[in-house]
Amino acid sequence: MISDIQARTWEYLFNCFRYTAYLLRFWLALVYSKKLKQMCFVGITGSAGKTTVKDLSASILATAGECYSTPRSMNYPDGIAKILLKVSPRNKFCVLEVSGGNPGDLDRPLKLFTPSIAVLTLVARDHFKAHKSLDAIAKEKGKLIAALPPNGVAVLNIDDPLVRSIGESCNRRVIWVGQSEDATLKLRSVRSRWPEPLILEVEYKGVIHEVRTSFHGKHLALPVLSALGVGVAAGVPLENAISALADVKPAEGRMQAVTNKNGVNFLRDDWKAPHWSFSAPLEFIAEAEARRKILVIGTLSDYSLSASKLYPKVAKQALEVGDIVIFVGPHAQRAVKAKQNTTVQNLHAFSEIREASEFLNRLLEPGDLVLLKGSNKADHLVRLMYNTEKSVGCWRGRCGIQDFCGDCPKLYKPMASETGHAIGSDKQHLHSIKPPLAGNDSGRKIIVGLGNPGLEYENTPHNAGYRVLDRIAAETNASWLSRPEGLFCELDLEGTTVSLFKPSAKINNSGPPTRLFLERMNTSVSNCLVVHDEMDLALGKAKLKQGGGDAGHTGLKSVIAALGSNDIQRLRVGVKRDEEIITMKTAVLRSFSPAEEKALELGVDRAVELLRYEIKTSTIPTPNLAYSEQKTNNAERSH
Repeated sequence: MISDIQARTWEYLFNCFRYTAYLLRFWLALVYSKKLKQMCFVGITGSAGKTTVKDLSASILATAGECYSTPRSMNYPDGIAKILLKVSPRNKFCVLEVSGGNPGDLDRPLKLFTPSIAVLTLVARDHFKAHKSLDAIAKEKGKLIAALPPNGVAVLNIDDPLVRSIGESCNRRVIWVGQSEDATLKLRSVRSRWPEPLILEVEYKGVIHEVRTSFHGKHLALPVLSALGVGVAAGVPLENAISALADVKPAEGRMQAVTNKNGVNFLRDDWKAPHWSFSAPLEFIAEAEARRKILVIGTLSDYSLSASKLYPKVAKQALEVGDIVIFVGPHAQRAVKAKQNTTVQNLHAFSEIREASEFLNRLLEPGDLVLLKGSNKADHLVRLMYNTEKSVGCWRGRCGIQDFCGDCPKLYKPMASETGHAIGSDKQHLHSIKPPLAGNDSGRKIIVGLGNPGLEYENTPHNAGYRVLDRIAAETNASWLSRPEGLFCELDLEGTTVSLFKPSAKINNSGPPTRLFLERMNTSVSNCLVVHDEMDLALGKAKLKQGGGDAGHTGLKSVIAALGSNDIQRLRVGVKRDEEIITMKTAVLRSFSPAEEKALELGVDRAVELLRYEIKTSTIPTPNLAYSEQKTNNAERSH
């Protein structure tokens, strides 16, 4: 086994090498860019529509000369350097998609090229967490417009107030696109009703033109208008530009229509799923003409509500337009709160994508229209489509790969079986969960601490649950006893007799021994509280939570499946580090540094304090009693 010091050393060297390669690539691109002074660079940014504008613009500009454009969605700072090193001086145009996900992201790319034409589609809540405000997002994206030379041209969305403000103060020629009467390219009408594609009527210089596309969704009218604006800015006759974009296919995962061999129509909008943009595909589905409309929803992003409030809200919206709605992923269980009565039979939720796929394959029939809406890196929902034609082998969660699955060599490669389960769906789809544990609701309180047995794991994040129980046992002078399923001890905590239990199995298989112990103690799930590490909670924090999904925690998933219920109280102990962790496996099995150890001890203190408070107040007949920070200092509770 590689020692912890060796692992840290290799990780450090890898990061140093990666950063050195990035700097070298940047400086090479900077030198090479001097040879590209005569090239017409088109820069495209915005909270949505960048890739579509890029693809359409490249097709239009190719009618006037050789054009190179950003491959796929390579819009991050280092990607721009890679692209420029591939551009030939023979190219007349170069279309670059530029992202402003974090403050300062546009600074380095704009040192490599000067745009002759700059496009800003819209400013919305994408990356809101990083920027903190819409004004800050607009400021970052506005850097592209500010980089235009005096003879440069901006193509801007006149209907977005923040974009319009940028354009009115840029002192450059502006081609306005949108529905406003002041627009240069004015959208007169738009229609897109499945199965018919998107068709626009656009007015330019008093003449109305019909623009036919291969796209779906009225919200894609803005990228089409923006691309036409790029063509006008580059001197391409509008008629030529309209003809050039007619056969351009949607980018993968952006309202991309795919019909499988069985006649099922998939509408892939699975690249990303910011909540603020969710209404557009819902509107399209509402107006679509199809045998049945099925919505599959994965992980949402960029939302202001708590997940427990957001997913039920989205479920209700989806049920209004779809015949069947399926949620997939760690937050899926939250969506079934919208299932207010037993008459709602068309809402299903699965924590594992494999289970969702099995259900979907039994459900689908020719003529169905299936919307896949999720975040690709988190969900890889496209596997649901692939599995309707050929058996997918890879059902990994959180693989961390940004790219779509189609080119991945692991897609059809068999992997070790994973236990998946459906939550909130019909009983026949719950076969992977054990029958609910039958026990005495008035039995003893059992506190289960998750972790990995063995000295080599003592100082790792996954053993936070063990550590909390060890602390309580030490404070009460309790002695650990051994049973086949694990270690346990009995003690008095705040005047109540409780049992502490540490499963003997590795954390990923904590469920079966936990069930055995609860059966031995003749107690029920309602008397069980699970203490576990939480990667999404900062070191030093601790929070109580009643019920919910496993949120990707394999140990908790095992317990939920074994006990036959997700209505398990859990105490989450934060183990999130400040530094970037390359993989989830590295994060949960790597030992803490001395500074991190101190922070974790604070979290253990808070967890113990919170447990004592919970035991002390659990006799009060209010199971969702709000927790008071004033009563327990800095400990925290969340439901």
